[in-house]
Amino acid sequence: MIISNTIFLVLSFASIAASTDLEDLKLHQKNSKYSTSSQTLSPVGLESPNHFCTEVFTSCSVLSQTVTPDSPNENLPSGPLNPRPDPNRDRFLQPSPESPQPEQPEQPDIQNDPPPDNQLTPDTPPIPVTRVEITGSTILTPEEINTLVAPLEGRSVTLVQLQDTADKITEIYLERGYITSRAIVPEQTISEGVVQIQVIEGTLERIDIEGTQRLNPNYIRDRVQLGAEKPLSTARLEDQLRLLRANPLFETVEASLRAGTQEGQSVLIVRVTEANPFQAGISADNYSPPSIGSERLGLNLSHLNLTGRGDLIFVSYNTTRLITEGESDILDFLYSIPINAMNGTIQIRVPPYWNTIIQEPFDEFNIDGQSQRYEISYRQPLIRTPIQEFALSVGYAYQRSQTFQDGNGTAFGLGPEDDGVTRTSVFKFGQDYIRRDRFGAWALRSQFSIGTELFGATNTDSLPNSNFLSWLGQVQRVQRLGDDHLLIVQGDVQLSADALFPAQQFVIGGGLSVRGYRQNIRSGDNGFRFSVEDRFTLIRDQAEQPQLQLAPFIDVGTVWNNDENPNRLFGKTFLVGVGMGVLWEPLPGLNLRLDYGVPLVDLQDRGNNIQDDGFYFSVTYTP
Repeated sequence: MIISNTIFLVLSFASIAASTDLEDLKLHQKNSKYSTSSQTLSPVGLESPNHFCTEVFTSCSVLSQTVTPDSPNENLPSGPLNPRPDPNRDRFLQPSPESPQPEQPEQPDIQNDPPPDNQLTPDTPPIPVTRVEITGSTILTPEEINTLVAPLEGRSVTLVQLQDTADKITEIYLERGYITSRAIVPEQTISEGVVQIQVIEGTLERIDIEGTQRLNPNYIRDRVQLGAEKPLSTARLEDQLRLLRANPLFETVEASLRAGTQEGQSVLIVRVTEANPFQAGISADNYSPPSIGSERLGLNLSHLNLTGRGDLIFVSYNTTRLITEGESDILDFLYSIPINAMNGTIQIRVPPYWNTIIQEPFDEFNIDGQSQRYEISYRQPLIRTPIQEFALSVGYAYQRSQTFQDGNGTAFGLGPEDDGVTRTSVFKFGQDYIRRDRFGAWALRSQFSIGTELFGATNTDSLPNSNFLSWLGQVQRVQRLGDDHLLIVQGDVQLSADALFPAQQFVIGGGLSVRGYRQNIRSGDNGFRFSVEDRFTLIRDQAEQPQLQLAPFIDVGTVWNNDENPNRLFGKTFLVGVGMGVLWEPLPGLNLRLDYGVPLVDLQDRGNNIQDDGFYFSVTYTP
């Protein structure tokens, strides 16, 4: 019993090792320097350009803790958990499209040929006018029309006066961004003093795409068409062009309007330069639990436009074998494809992993773990502009994990089957929202997870089992306090109505969570984390982007189990850490980060790894 229980504590600590993050992949694609934190909801800088998603072992306690013979096995935490630096974020179905960052100043996007001047016929004698009708307008209100025509009605007016009123209408359209619309006084036969002023509201005759190579031109055309409603608004067109500029598929996007073949129609010419669709990155950090090797190396490869439809294929590999004597291998295979102009995206993901406990004296027990997860999801933005985006997502994930001792399937704790197998079959429903302003940005994410018994999911007589309901939420504010001063505030919370397998639990501790403590040192059915990081830019590069930054921080987190969960938590579960981070980009594409955290809550189960001393590092390079 002593051996079995002690082994499980090792398993519990080895749980959430190294993985990569698709959100960081997005950043890596654009390589924006307005970076938030490596632990933010969707960081901007390249922190960890991967997104490994698998579950390894449980992480709740420290290896150095002794389990006494009277510690019943049923009170231990159950089976495998997430082997990644930020397992809480990894459980979201799909990453947000862009990281929260302050709104950038608008720049004129569309060059436009000016409309032809109205040609007036020679002066005619004043015309008796009883009523003026304005036709063809869809934006003028009845009140605005009355204000415009009242000075003309019930009196004799000249053609010049009528044209002046038409010019005022044109000016209203121009002020509201309808630069291809205008009002004219058409040739007409005046009957009973009724005069017409005609508004010709601009439309797009067609959209011409220039410069595409591999990408299907309809990918661009369909997105631009979203901003081409009648009457044609340059503001709406520019919004779509700004979204294209933020798309990693393009280096440059330019546009110009030309007169069409008919009056009021225009031709939009969009010229693009495609970016290199092939991306690669390497990384090194100590964001893995020490029990399987804390230092890890990572490699990721991606193609942003595999078939010409803007579809992404992404492969990554993280291992602890090459820097230390760790034995952790985590793969991530992902394919996603947009299926509509609003960037509704289907994503398929398979992230297997294999781990072995290496920390003495537990390495003598030959403890291994492996997991396979198969996930399909669909994310559909309902609102999508450069200022804000709101999206809903739905998905399904099936996962099979197993732990071994001496090559034989072995269960640790309550919940898994006798051979150490844990199967979960989970439906997920998510919501995410980003809003930017001049001084910062908000990012909010929410996800409900419903565990079921489908496809043989684990449902033993004990708890936890595969039936559960949980909610995971994240909120982040990025606030620009000055030209060289950026504040990042983030909160994460999970609430569960049921006892959870470790793979579904909330995790704290480590370089991307509560700094000052070893990776994934505590986990529970419920929990929250709050972090404040204040970045000061000391040096900028020639492009005026941050090159060297200091980042003092404070991290707070806690976890707790539901009363019905028989797997108890060990030690203190409320953690607080303060410290300082340094971010440095000595060369383009090379990003280094070093954090030192001081724990304000002392734990008896601290080890002797550099994570226990509060040191964390990350080095990433994207050619």
